[in-house]
Amino acid sequence: MLIRRVVTGTLADGTAAFVHDGPPPHVVGSTASAGVETALLWASDGPMALPTDGSETTRLDRPFFPDAGGTRFLVMHYQSGFGMDEPESATATAGRAGPPSARLYLHETATVDYAIVISGEICAVLASGEERALTTGDVLIQNGVSHAWRNRSAEVAVVAFVIVGARR
Repeated sequence: MLIRRVVTGTLADGTAAFVHDGPPPHVVGSTASAGVETALLWASDGPMALPTDGSETTRLDRPFFPDAGGTRFLVMHYQSGFGMDEPESATATAGRAGPPSARLYLHETATVDYAIVISGEICAVLASGEERALTTGDVLIQNGVSHAWRNRSAEVAVVAFVIVGARR
């Protein structure tokens, strides 16, 4: 995944500076969902305090979803065919041989998620079975409901997420 991450910070003398310019610190594939690659770009736990020196906050030892007041910023690539089977199907339970994962992964988190489609097309699927196709430039505000993602297109879908921890 080619992503350039530029981070600013405040130096000890109060000067604004670019403190990082390069690839994200972590790009990971999913062991549970073949066909998904995630670039972890930034994380915060609890309310942020400014100024900050821009020290690295993105670590793999943190929970993927933040607690209330915390944030995560990431970009995900969903391969063509991702999430095409229903969660109750035999294929969904067993999984297909090799990527992409056919299983529709319905999940609910205590977060508000801002999803921005950077390229391609992805369907947001609700537990009710209702779904909406989102294309390049579309934004979904996901308010803690049970949902999943499905890529019905022949292209990779690239989606940026800002995830904000909330209280239930």
